[in-house]
Amino acid sequence: MRAVIFNRIGWCTMLLVMLATAAEAQRRGGTTRRRTATEGTQTDPNAPVVNPATGNAVTPPPPAPTAASQRPDGITAPVSDTPRKSLRVDGVVERNLARERVPIVYDYIREDDRFWEKRVWQVIDVREKINLPFQYNVEDESGINQLFINILLNAIKNKEVEAFNPIDDRFTTVMPYDEIQTKIAGEERTVRSIDPVTGEEKMVTTRDDFDPRTIRQYKVKEVWVFDKEASALKVRILGIAPMVSRMNEDGSVRASIPLFWVYYPDLRPTLAKYDVYNQNNDASTISWEDLFEMRFFGSYVVKENNTYNREIKDYIKDGVMRLLEGQAIKDRIFNKEQDLWQY
Repeated sequence: MRAVIFNRIGWCTMLLVMLATAAEAQRRGGTTRRRTATEGTQTDPNAPVVNPATGNAVTPPPPAPTAASQRPDGITAPVSDTPRKSLRVDGVVERNLARERVPIVYDYIREDDRFWEKRVWQVIDVREKINLPFQYNVEDESGINQLFINILLNAIKNKEVEAFNPIDDRFTTVMPYDEIQTKIAGEERTVRSIDPVTGEEKMVTTRDDFDPRTIRQYKVKEVWVFDKEASALKVRILGIAPMVSRMNEDGSVRASIPLFWVYYPDLRPTLAKYDVYNQNNDASTISWEDLFEMRFFGSYVVKENNTYNREIKDYIKDGVMRLLEGQAIKDRIFNKEQDLWQY
């Protein structure tokens, strides 16, 4: 009889343990389901958000706006046009950014003393080693970009100098800044685009952004004059024009044409305010006006004043022979000065 009682007690204890285990598993499963439902509610952006302390529905704050990219290469987003001035001294000493320098006044040449002169047109290629300062694409302490084409565009935009239409090189037609912006932004193209949300296909008009690094050449118009009073051969730059390349469908260059002309004597006060990058010594700099006046650039002649008003490429097709012809024009100008002296 005692053995039967102990056996029943053992079965009852085992039954109670099984019931308790089942109840605990059911309680854990419900918590997991409630937690999963809660997480799903939080991840749903359209579901109302409830304050756990009061139980009232609240409005979530709007998401923070994404900051515009400030990459200088403009791959993800264009750089802001607003200059960003340095808030600390970027160097050992604070540099004077007043930029109150003025160009040196030219020597006066009388009409009667203009004994001989020759007009030539030259091209400055910024890919040459001596012309690397033209590619200095860095902002100074005041946040102004030092790339030469940007200096020209800023001067035109700020009404410091006028641009002239490249229909001729005699500075006859003023070219507004808005027209320049239209030309440098590229031609409008209509392309097929698909809306990523609706999947609707439509035609969109786009225009390429202007990359200042595509300006690789500058055309310079200048006159060489022999001053009889000073017995010296002098040069006066008359105009500067950035050149843009027109491409063929296969990617080859079809032609390089002037984008606009700037009258150099009007541009001299602006160029005197900007320093030129010196790759050998950052503490020793000269202004852009000094660079042009002291001829610290490399160039080759593409035209001289002639009867048919032709460039060298119009009557010489070989590229090497064009360079040799341009060098021959330079040699003739140099020899002209030497031939006027008597020993």
